[in-house]
This record gives sequence, structure tokens and C-alpha cells, in this order.
Amino acid sequence: MQCLYFFVALFVSLVTLVYGQDQGQYYDESYSNDNLYHDYAARQQDKVAGNPATPWGKIVAGTVVGWLAGGRFHSKKSSKKLSEKHKQETKQLYAKYYNDVYALKEQEQQLISKLEQMGVQVNY
Repeated sequence: MQCLYFFVALFVSLVTLVYGQDQGQYYDESYSNDNLYHDYAARQQDKVAGNPATPWGKIVAGTVVGWLAGGRFHSKKSSKKLSEKHKQETKQLYAKYYNDVYALKEQEQQLISKLEQMGVQVNY
């Protein structure tokens, strides 16, 4: 009995496999206009004939455009960094300048007061 079930299952699976490979009408509709092999063969003939299929003009133009765009991008990036650095240095320089001027004014006031204590009249 088990042998009969086995053969029935084997028969059903073989029938399903055989009918599953039938491509029918869909095969003719989808692959009839496929030009992949013809395009490949035409490219191979161009290679043999010496007509290179590589568009060097487009490659060179793309390289130049990419180089210019990259240069613009990186120059803006470095310009921004240098601008920030310059602003920071300028800020530090002005702070130092103001501190030095304040210190000089204090020193001037001290010197004037010392001179006045000694009896020298200072006109400022």
C-alpha cells in the first residue's frame, strides 16, 4: 500500500513538473522582441572591425567636469575653514589690543599721579 502511495505521489509530481515547463503564449509575447544577443553580436563585430565602442570624449568631459566640481567643493570647504580661523585670530588680536591699551592707560594714570605727587604739573 505504501508503494502505491509513493508511485502516485511520484506520478503527480512528474506531471506537475512537465506541465510547469510549458511556456505557452507568454513565451512568444515576452521574448520575441528581445535584441540582447543581436546587440552583443553587433558590439563584437565593432570590436573586431576596430571601431571602439568606448566614447572617450564623454569620458574626458566627465572627468573634467568632475575635477572642476570637486575643486569647487574642496576650495569652498578650505575657504570656509580658513575664514573661521582668520575670524578667530582677528578676535584674539583685537582682544589683545584692547587689553594692551587698557594696561597702557592704567600705567599712564599711575605715572601722572606719581608725577603730580612729586610736584610736576602734567598737561594731557
